[in-house]
Amino acid sequence: MIRACIAAMIAVLAAAGCATSPVQKSVSNMTGEEMYTSFCASCHGIKGEGDGPVAPLVKIHVPDLTRIAQRDGGEFPTEDVRRTIDGRFDRPAHGSRDMPVWGWRFYSSDTLNDPDERARVDELIDRLVKYLVSIQKG
Repeated sequence: MIRACIAAMIAVLAAAGCATSPVQKSVSNMTGEEMYTSFCASCHGIKGEGDGPVAPLVKIHVPDLTRIAQRDGGEFPTEDVRRTIDGRFDRPAHGSRDMPVWGWRFYSSDTLNDPDERARVDELIDRLVKYLVSIQKG
């Protein structure tokens, strides 16, 4: 069992290494769907149903992203989803964070409060949120 987990982690890390290859399109030029496929599908699954290949290795249940609106009374909670993906503004008192902080992973400035870089990252996250809206099921 432990060997299987280690093998799975090596496969995931190898795939992640491929995702950052210079041949791959820059994240700034990716659509929301392309970002989802590159950064989210390993846990949340290709269709967003929480069944990605890494999901069994994660301590918590990986949520089905196609039913976000359904879980929130039928309305997509855009700003909550946006803040969850971004992660830069979470408060430690609310508990640990189980997914990557994409707001910092997408950030590529040496200056912490670079307004142009913040705007670029916000726009990337907006693309990803719009994609998640597009895959909602009734």
